Amino acid sequence: MGLGERETPKAVLPAATAIFAALHAALASFPGPLFRSWMFLIMPLEGLILGPGPGAVAAMIGGSIGCVNRGEVIILPIVALAEPIGAACAALAFKGRWREVSAIYALMLAAYFAHPLGRVLPAWCLWDIYLAAAAILPACLLSRLLARGSLRRPALPLAIALSAFVGVEADVLTRIFMLVPTFFYVLLVPEPVVETLTAWWVMGAMTTPVEALLCVAFSAWAGPPVLVALERKGVRCPMS
Repeated sequence: MGLGERETPKAVLPAATAIFAALHAALASFPGPLFRSWMFLIMPLEGLILGPGPGAVAAMIGGSIGCVNRGEVIILPIVALAEPIGAACAALAFKGRWREVSAIYALMLAAYFAHPLGRVLPAWCLWDIYLAAAAILPACLLSRLLARGSLRRPALPLAIALSAFVGVEADVLTRIFMLVPTFFYVLLVPEPVVETLTAWWVMGAMTTPVEALLCVAFSAWAGPPVLVALERKGVRCPMS
């Protein structure tokens, strides 16, 4: 029985979604070590456990509450889109659905480089996003192999790590997409815009990969025992 072909007891998924939304809100209420809140540690796991839709819902609810609690309401539209997409992309990668994930990455990258600022800002600063885009196919292929049997196999940590990397970087890419192609920088970026964004981009090129590394390490450590324990209870992840 493959991923997406099993059923989860009806009461489990809503309850798990509510629990993850509350946990996400708690972590998102405090600034993270660099740019994002602490939610980045569990965001991919929400998708891996709950599935694309419920994972996105938990991330949207929790991220929005956390954003308000941090007093950063001005970036609420960014958070309310970026964190759900991050969770959903992690889930899609873990379900082996490379076409959807690739399309999300391709559309946002194309919109970014089509924007005048995207052609001026240093392209090398998105190096971690390029690596994540290259990891989409390996993540999906490995996850499809896992879908053919029990999750209790040595490849599970690597599959989770790759899927988490794709998800957490999708969050970063969505924030960039919201900031530049949707012209959100008009509200957030002081003059001179190009110089300010360039400084942000260079700093981000050195710091956001650190967050991604922490996220991947945590997901690869915490994810396998949780998914295996749920499978033993008759709940196969992603739940949807």
